[in-house]
Amino acid sequence: MRAMTCLLVTAAMLCGCTTHAARDPAAAPAATSPEQSTPSNLEGTDWRFVDVAGTPVPAGVTATLHLRHGRASGKAGCNGYGASWEMSTDGRIRFGATMSTKMACLAPAGAMQVEHGVFEALRDATAVRRDGTSLVLLDAAGKPLAKLVAGDAP
Repeated sequence: MRAMTCLLVTAAMLCGCTTHAARDPAAAPAATSPEQSTPSNLEGTDWRFVDVAGTPVPAGVTATLHLRHGRASGKAGCNGYGASWEMSTDGRIRFGATMSTKMACLAPAGAMQVEHGVFEALRDATAVRRDGTSLVLLDAAGKPLAKLVAGDAP
């Protein structure tokens, strides 16, 4: 068993991957918007982060979210990532532990700050609000964590 643990740890270090801890989604407020988000109307959609933690995503930085078959994936500003996702019919959402590559990006400017914000938003999101072509990730208190727009190209 110890050899297997060492092998798994070594493999994780060699591939340059890491996980980001998921949070326990305590009761979250239901999404309130003109268009109620449901799992079926988010399934198969592509989004681009335009604001993270109240700060606009800088020009040249790409942060995306793709929702497919219970998997969330995309680029977080520098690294690619993946996680599970599930959503209830009342707009509550939960992203599982996030796996990502682990590179440092010196350029474009702001890429690493956006990435940290994306991972925090995915970790802390408990609800979504959808307004036409935009999606807002909300925390348990209803505070916006990130704003995304439909599509994955700037």
